[in-house]
Amino acid sequence: MEEIKKTARRRSKKGAERTARSICRALLARTLPAGAADFGVLQTVAEELGREQGGQPDLYQLMMLVQLQKAMNGDTRAATFVRDCAGDKPEAEGPGAAGLTDGDRALLKKLTRRLEQADAAREG
Repeated sequence: MEEIKKTARRRSKKGAERTARSICRALLARTLPAGAADFGVLQTVAEELGREQGGQPDLYQLMMLVQLQKAMNGDTRAATFVRDCAGDKPEAEGPGAAGLTDGDRALLKKLTRRLEQADAAREG
């Protein structure tokens, strides 16, 4: 328990921001040797992080390393997670475009037709 408190004090003195974005960006900025898709290489990165910080990497950093490993092995969801955490999430096209499904669009078309028919009936 005392070791955890010492590590926390060391990190707070450094003023390091511990967010998913900052961790992802720091990890993505590292140069990895050839064959980096091997977990042994990422274990080496975790050990380097520990030496740089004067202790073991925290669970947040390790979680990001695992996601990076999955992404490098072809897991598209992990790659999307890493991209989004790093702040590179693409913008949606137009307001609400990301939330509309084909069913939603069909419903809107049907509603528009009904409103037009109701307007025509009132005018006629």
